Amino acid sequence: MAVQMGSEEEFKTTIAEYLESLPTQFCRRVFSSPAACLAIFRLLSTVGKQLIMSMLYLDAGLRTQDVLQCAKTEQQRMVKAKIAQLRRLQLVVEERGCVSLNPIFREQLRNALTGGGDFGSFGIPYAGPRDKRVTTAWLARHARERWEAILHFMVGRSATGAATVGEAPAAPLSRSVRDILRMSRLMEGGEGGMTITNSGFQFLLQDAASQVWTVLLQYLRLAEAQDMDVVEVLNFMFQLVGLKLGRAYSTEALTPHQRKMLSELRDFGLVYQDEHDPHRFYPTHLITSLTSGTRSSGAARDGAPAQSELTLSSDRGYIILETNCRVYAYTDSPLQIAILNLFMDMASRFANLITGMITRTSVRRALLRGITADQIITFLCTNAHPQMQVRVPVLPVTVTDQIRLWERERDRLRPTNAHFYKDFAQPQEFERMFRYAQEIGVILWANTEKHQLVVTRQGHAKIVELVKNHRALRLRFSCRQR
Repeated sequence: MAVQMGSEEEFKTTIAEYLESLPTQFCRRVFSSPAACLAIFRLLSTVGKQLIMSMLYLDAGLRTQDVLQCAKTEQQRMVKAKIAQLRRLQLVVEERGCVSLNPIFREQLRNALTGGGDFGSFGIPYAGPRDKRVTTAWLARHARERWEAILHFMVGRSATGAATVGEAPAAPLSRSVRDILRMSRLMEGGEGGMTITNSGFQFLLQDAASQVWTVLLQYLRLAEAQDMDVVEVLNFMFQLVGLKLGRAYSTEALTPHQRKMLSELRDFGLVYQDEHDPHRFYPTHLITSLTSGTRSSGAARDGAPAQSELTLSSDRGYIILETNCRVYAYTDSPLQIAILNLFMDMASRFANLITGMITRTSVRRALLRGITADQIITFLCTNAHPQMQVRVPVLPVTVTDQIRLWERERDRLRPTNAHFYKDFAQPQEFERMFRYAQEIGVILWANTEKHQLVVTRQGHAKIVELVKNHRALRLRFSCRQR
């Protein structure tokens, strides 16, 4: 059964908002999986987790007022907002002044924490011989290579759709990867040539976890278009998130849709599956660390790089930024250099070092591509050299302020769709229209002396309706007089 979640414009950008949009009957199916309940719980904020745990083993509800009294007076509004968010997620039920957990969610979360419920919810370990070649460190390298191939394909495309001069040709991507890049509007164009969009430039500067969530959410849209059961796909995503890094899992119990999904997520480096051994697969820490912080336990033990590092390389930080906006980047990665070129003018390039300047022109070039000043600053801070990380603040304040000022220069004028009224036949008509526009709050600009008025596009439709009604009323009055 295919589940339609709404139009393309209504599609949510975060997993929380997506879950909030699910109808009740679909949420019941999602909550029937212990793995899904545990993954959703781990995605909640600290306050949300505390509220859930306080009610997990209570069959009766708690008075909302008693829950608020547990917080300081100045924090009660925040707690109330968290309860409202949990209610929108359908995790809690609030009625008659009491709040309680959703019965299905409560039962399955208990099973997830105590080892009860459906055994296969968290995957079935592969019982065959172990492949000694596949370790957590090897999986990390494999995931990084697959993920960086996609990022390099995106950033290595000019406005003409051709590979950027001086860059290595991008590795061929599968059809499903290209479809998701197009559907998410990160890239546009047909098979003959794809070009990166403004949203794609913003995507490149995000951390790896945000990028992976974007891909997974867009995969849900692709699943709808392919008439797949979206709830089944969502539950399998949550199952993959809860698997243990480095362990092989069997594919025998997977449904046809889940097997198809597994083969497509393999192209993104989220899982590894040997083409000659389709009976087992390995999750990579690109997906297992989505709900467990920046570093998965397995990766930490085996020395695999943290998932935030997979966006660019295994280095923890490589950028040094001076107060005069000069940048030194210790890297030889074509992907890193291409991303830096989005907002920096390169001056020189050596074997393992590039230098450049952040200038007004380079920042404006990035702004025209849809990249914001905050995204540039966050990227520089996240990838700052370890010697800069010990400083507070990490980046020079003079540079961050200057980048924001350059952004404000561009935002001085903002185009707005509007309608301009002038040359009224009588002053009374202008006064009547002006008062009505004031009442509904659609005035953008007005000159009462010259009888000129500018209103929003939404307000124009209401004003046209007002004029039509007034003319009809005058016509009826004139007919009565005759």
